[in-house]
Amino acid sequence: MVNGLARLGVLCVSASAALLAALALPGSANLLRADGGTLRVANVPMGAYRVNVYTDPTPITPDSIDVSVLATFERGRGVALGLEIEVVARLVAPASTDLGQGNRRKEPDERPPVAAHGDKGPQGGAGLHGKEIRRKATRDQAEDPRFYAAKFALGAEGKWEITVAVDGPEGAGEVLFVVEVREAGLFANPYLILVLALLPLGLVAVWFRRTAGPSSPSNHPED
Repeated sequence: MVNGLARLGVLCVSASAALLAALALPGSANLLRADGGTLRVANVPMGAYRVNVYTDPTPITPDSIDVSVLATFERGRGVALGLEIEVVARLVAPASTDLGQGNRRKEPDERPPVAAHGDKGPQGGAGLHGKEIRRKATRDQAEDPRFYAAKFALGAEGKWEITVAVDGPEGAGEVLFVVEVREAGLFANPYLILVLALLPLGLVAVWFRRTAGPSSPSNHPED
C-alpha cells in the first residue's frame, strides 16, 4: 500500500512538472499572447488616446521582431481605429562594439556616434551605427483585430532604439524604448523544451517497471 501511494505521488509530481514545462514553451506562449508579448510602453497619453506597445519574441532575434500597438480611448471609450502608426528601428550599439576604444566598457548612457548619411563609417560592426528601418504598423498585419502590428527583420545583433509614432484625428505623439537583440539560445528551441518536459514521465515509467515486483500467486485453490 505504501509503495503504491509513493508511486502515485511521484507520478503526479512528474506529470505536473511536464505540464508546467509544456505551458512554458515559447510557441505556446506566443499562441496565447497573439499580438501581445513583452510590454515595452504602458498607457502613454497621446491626445485622447492611451497607447501600449509590445514586442515579440523574447529575446528578440535579428531575423524576427513583431512590434504591436494597442491604442484605446481615454475614459473607456474602446479601441481607437483609423490611426497612422509608423515604427522606426535604429541600431545604436552593434554587438561587435560593446567595448569601446582601449577595451573600455561603455557606460549604459553612452551612445556610439552615428555615421552621417552616405558615410559607411569604419569597417566591421561600427559601420552599422545608425542603420535605420521604417515600417508601417497596420491592423492587416495583426492577428488580433484590436492591435496594429509591424513585423520585420532587424538583421543585426546589438542595442536597437525603437520609436513608435502615432497619428490620429484625436491626438498624435511618439514613444521610444531600447531593446537588446541577440541570437536565440539553445533553449529557445521549442522541440528541445518539449523533450525535456516529457523526460520526467519517461524516467518514472522506467522506475515503475524496475520496482514492480513479480505478480503474487493466486490464493484461490485450483479446482
